[in-house]
Amino acid sequence: MAGRWARITYLALAVVTILVAGVVRDTAPASLTGDEVLSKVLSVNMDCPEGLDSKDCMAKALRTFVLRMCFATAVFHLCLALFTIGASDYSNPRVMLHSGLWPVKLGMWLLLHVMVFFISSSFFLAFGWVALIASVFFLLIQIVIFIEWIYEWNETWVQLDGTENVTGPWHILILLISVLSLGAAIGMTVVMFMWFGKNTADPTAEGGCELYTFFTSFNLVFWLLLTLGSFRATAWNHATGILPSSLISAFMTFKVLMALYAQNQCNQLADGSDTSDKIPGPPQLLTAISIIIAIVLAAYNSVVITKAHEDGAFSCVSRAVPLVEMDNANTNNMEEGEASEARESEEPALSGPVGYNPAAFHFAFMLGILYVAMQLTNWNEDFKPGEIDKSKASMWIKVVDSWVLGLVYLWSLIAPVVLKDRTW
Repeated sequence: MAGRWARITYLALAVVTILVAGVVRDTAPASLTGDEVLSKVLSVNMDCPEGLDSKDCMAKALRTFVLRMCFATAVFHLCLALFTIGASDYSNPRVMLHSGLWPVKLGMWLLLHVMVFFISSSFFLAFGWVALIASVFFLLIQIVIFIEWIYEWNETWVQLDGTENVTGPWHILILLISVLSLGAAIGMTVVMFMWFGKNTADPTAEGGCELYTFFTSFNLVFWLLLTLGSFRATAWNHATGILPSSLISAFMTFKVLMALYAQNQCNQLADGSDTSDKIPGPPQLLTAISIIIAIVLAAYNSVVITKAHEDGAFSCVSRAVPLVEMDNANTNNMEEGEASEARESEEPALSGPVGYNPAAFHFAFMLGILYVAMQLTNWNEDFKPGEIDKSKASMWIKVVDSWVLGLVYLWSLIAPVVLKDRTW
């Protein structure tokens, strides 16, 4: 229970950091030289040769503020990760650095978020490239986790019916989800062909969208080939089939769709959002949704990566050994009276395995917060208030991410044939 509440608290602190960074980036003052409190905060230790009143300086100030906030949280988790290496049992006093000592840790968290304003902005602009590399690594880990998850999902549901009972309820459910996933992939492909093939940056120009049409076409051919290959691979890998391939197809297509939405040259959806026909609602809605998705990915992957690091620690812990041991009060002996009641009211001492690796958790959370920083800074590029995850860098990262997802899945299909000496 202590570990669970600790993880919830860490998530809450990360949400506070991200919300502050997100609100400030979208409520920029008119100038850094103004008298507003936000102007003074953003202008602290800003290196702007062109002057604080320039638009370029404002863009750098907003990017620097987001990187300052996320850097402080990342350093917080990095310190905890280093101090808790090898501490996976409550008998190790260093576990308290993860699950306890909250007044000390909250003070450290606040201090870090104040100290970053005493560091020059040039440091954080350079740190943005480090965060970008860490975020790419985070996405690669996410790909491996996703593929392992869909294989495990498919195997579990097939075993519930039995491999021979193809008309069983779980097989029917697998078929239903697969059809819906393939339908989603087809639907998103149609949207990409319809809404990202016209030059909206220069309507009078002919062409200019060939690259984006290629992305859509290549993705369509890629996931169709993977789907066919997945059926063929069932001959040597029973974990493959229609469910994994359909989920991979939908996820690949979603990544490409988000990549195309990140550019403005051939984007009729973004072009139409500034017209009088736009859907009514707060202009920050898409920004908020994007931030929420990034937070969920960061939190989810931090837990899953921790489990993977422990190599199934949750399932390997014997139920005969309790995670929390308590002193048994002798309730049958009435002579103990108030002494027995006092023992029952005492907080039980924690002992036994934590159930996950605290150091791996903090390391994964550090990567997650850096990934969110890249989402908020358009992958380390200057941005306008209200504009999130829209840049050429973001587009290319998402496209390549989709391709890598397909290649890793392809390797999982052919690896048992190529590496016959290994057990899969």
